[in-house]
Amino acid sequence: MSVAVQHISEFFDNWAPFSTQAEYDNSGLLLGSKKQKVTGIITCLDVTERVVDEAISRHCNLIVAHHPLIFRKLSRINPDNPQGALLYKLIQANIAVLAVHTNLDAAQNGVSFVLGELLGIQNPVILSHQNEARTIGFGVFGELETPMQTDIFLQHVCLQLGTTAIRFANDNKISSITKVAVCGGTGVSLAGEARKAGADAYITADIKYHEYFDAGLLLVDAGHFETESPIISHLQHLLSSQFPQTPVYSTSHSTNPMQVYLRNNL
Repeated sequence: MSVAVQHISEFFDNWAPFSTQAEYDNSGLLLGSKKQKVTGIITCLDVTERVVDEAISRHCNLIVAHHPLIFRKLSRINPDNPQGALLYKLIQANIAVLAVHTNLDAAQNGVSFVLGELLGIQNPVILSHQNEARTIGFGVFGELETPMQTDIFLQHVCLQLGTTAIRFANDNKISSITKVAVCGGTGVSLAGEARKAGADAYITADIKYHEYFDAGLLLVDAGHFETESPIISHLQHLLSSQFPQTPVYSTSHSTNPMQVYLRNNL
């Protein structure tokens, strides 16, 4: 049986229902027809021109992205601006775009679960629940198999996420890490939940200056892209398993717009 965009959409709706997305979000099929037959899939965090070019070169006509390409209301589509030019390119190449954003953040085995597994969190549970059944919510909490000294744990986070630098606060001078909470992407609002759960450390991203004060635990900003990017290969693996007749690729390009400059010792 040939696979259509609708089959891919239904797969995600069963796992991470689009109805659970945040009110401000725009997850779902953003471009293309549900009836379109899928020749190949690219998974990514962000839809960029390089990702679109990769989809074209690999003969893929569906991009599954975590971040919605269309987020705010569009009053016009103009090829003379970057977003308009990208939409024109996608339409001309007959490439559909499916976004799985906050619905995947809130799902069991979603973004934070994948991040937690990568960092070695055992027996993960949802940190902040959205429903009475406690099956939907944001963030993950669990324990490391073996406690780590704080500096070793910070190095572990860097190595597992492939980053050379992270920001952190440790106002309680916590020296050993056993219980850990994580939330991929922007999740500092759950720091209080992490403290209540008894976490020694909380890893998330996009922490503002004043939010580091009085953290009450080891508060780590490991980067938005870094804490969410593990979901890319996870999506590729799941889609490949579910639809073995359809080629599925993780994008080979980093879509992280942020760079880190490391000062040389002169």
